[in-house]
Amino acid sequence: MKFAKVLEQTLIEEDIPEEWIEAAIQYKSLKKCINKVVSELQFLGLEQNTLKLIIDDKTRHQVVEMDNNEYTPNNPVVAEYTLTKSNFDQSDHIIPMLKISIDYNNADVSDDHINEIWLRLKSKIETLIDNDDSIIESVSNRIYELNEDQVLSPHGSRREGSPIPEDCLEQIVGKNLDKSSKRSEMLIMLKSDSQFFQMLNGELENLDKLKQDEETKLIQEVNAISESIQKLANPAKGPLRKSDLYKWRELFKIYLDSEVYFKYNETSVSASERNGEQVKRNLNEFIRRVEKTSLTDQFQNKKSMVAFNQFLNMNFHLLKVLQFQSINSTAFRKILKKFDKQTSLGVKYKFPKLISNDHIFITGSSIAQSICYVIQSSILTLVPQLDDYTCPICTSVAFKPIKLNCGHIFCVRCLVKLKQQKKVDCPICRRENSIAYADSTNLDVEAMALMKQYFPLEVKEKLKERDKERYDEIVGDSKCIIT
Repeated sequence: MKFAKVLEQTLIEEDIPEEWIEAAIQYKSLKKCINKVVSELQFLGLEQNTLKLIIDDKTRHQVVEMDNNEYTPNNPVVAEYTLTKSNFDQSDHIIPMLKISIDYNNADVSDDHINEIWLRLKSKIETLIDNDDSIIESVSNRIYELNEDQVLSPHGSRREGSPIPEDCLEQIVGKNLDKSSKRSEMLIMLKSDSQFFQMLNGELENLDKLKQDEETKLIQEVNAISESIQKLANPAKGPLRKSDLYKWRELFKIYLDSEVYFKYNETSVSASERNGEQVKRNLNEFIRRVEKTSLTDQFQNKKSMVAFNQFLNMNFHLLKVLQFQSINSTAFRKILKKFDKQTSLGVKYKFPKLISNDHIFITGSSIAQSICYVIQSSILTLVPQLDDYTCPICTSVAFKPIKLNCGHIFCVRCLVKLKQQKKVDCPICRRENSIAYADSTNLDVEAMALMKQYFPLEVKEKLKERDKERYDEIVGDSKCIIT
C-alpha cells in the first residue's frame, strides 16, 4: 500500500483530532510539488538519468554554501544542488539553487556525452530567453529563473512573487567570476522546489506549535491528577482505613513494572524509548494487570476511581501525541526520499540539517521524555515504593534507618548485628570502617518519619519482629518445664 494511503488511514484509525490532521504534513500536496519539480527539470533537458550522471556526490550529505573561489569540480560537468536560508528577512526563506559548471582547464575533459549535456542545456536556456522571457528570465548575468506556471501551463498567467534582493544573490553565488578561468557555469532557480520547501517548512512550524500546545495540556492534566491523588493517598489526610494509600502504591508499582514508555535497563534514552505500537501494547497490558488484581474495586474512596480514570486518559492522550509525532516523522523522511528518488537532487540529508535548529517537532526531544519526567516527579513520588526503603540485609522496611558515610541505608537492628560480628566495612560497597564510624548521629530522622507515615503496616510488623527477636535473645534456649 502506498504511504499516502497509509498516512490517511492511520490518522483516521487512531482517531486523530481534526485540528491535528490540518497541522499534519500534507503528503499528497507535497507529492504534487515534486511532480512539478520533475516537469521543470525535464523542460530544461535535465531528466533524472542525466542528473544522476552529472550530480556532484560530495554535496549529498551536507548543506553547501556556494563559493565560486573555492569550488573546483573534478568532473567536466558537475551539477550541484544547494539549499540556503536567506538573511534578508525574518521568514527563514529557503533558497534552492541548481548550479551547473564545466571546467575546460581539466585535461580529462574528453567525455563527449557530458559535454553534449552542457551545450544542450545552455542552448536550451539561451533559446528560451531569446524567444519568450515570460517562461525564463535572467535574474543576473549567470542566474536564470524558471517560471514553472508557464512551463506547466503555457496559457497560464505569470505568477507574481517577491524578488530576491541583489545582496542575497551575491551571498549565494559570490560577487565575482574569475574570467581568466576557462570555466562556464550557470545557476538555475526553479519555482516548484522553492514551493516544496516553503510548504514543508510551514507544516513543520504548525507541528511545532501543536506539540507545544499539547505538551502544555498534558502537564496541566498531570498536575490536576497529582492534586487528586495527594488527597486520596496521603495517610496524613485521614485514618488509614479510609485511605487508598496501599491501593495506589500497588497500582503505581504495576505501572512502573510495565515500562510503558521506556525500558529502564537501557542506558541511552534513544535505545530505551518505546515506539507508538509498543507504548500502546504496554499500556493495555498495564490495564489488564490492574483488572486482574481487582485493585480498583477495592478503593475506599469513590474519588480514587475518578482519579485513576484521569490517569488512564492522560496516558492515552500522550500515546495519541506520540503516534501523531511518529507518523509525521515518517512522512517527513519519506517525502524527502521521494524528492530524491524522482529528481536525484539529494536533499534527504541537506534539508534536515538546514532546519535542525528550527523545529522541535522533528529534531527536538521526544514529548514522552518530558512528560514522563513530570509524571515521575509529580505523581509517582506521591506514593513512595517500599523497595526504596528496604534494608538490603533483612529485606524488610529499614525502620530506624542508619545512613552510613558511604550513603547506604540499613535498619539499626541489622547494623548492630554486623558490629557484634566484628564487621566494620559497608556490606554493599565495601567502604572501609563505614559501620565502625556509625553512631546515633547517623540516624536518618527524615526517612524514619516518612516510613511511619507511608509504611505504617510494615513498620508495625518490623517492630513486632524486633520485639520477638529481643525476647528470643533474652530467653535463649531455656524452657519452662512443669513437673
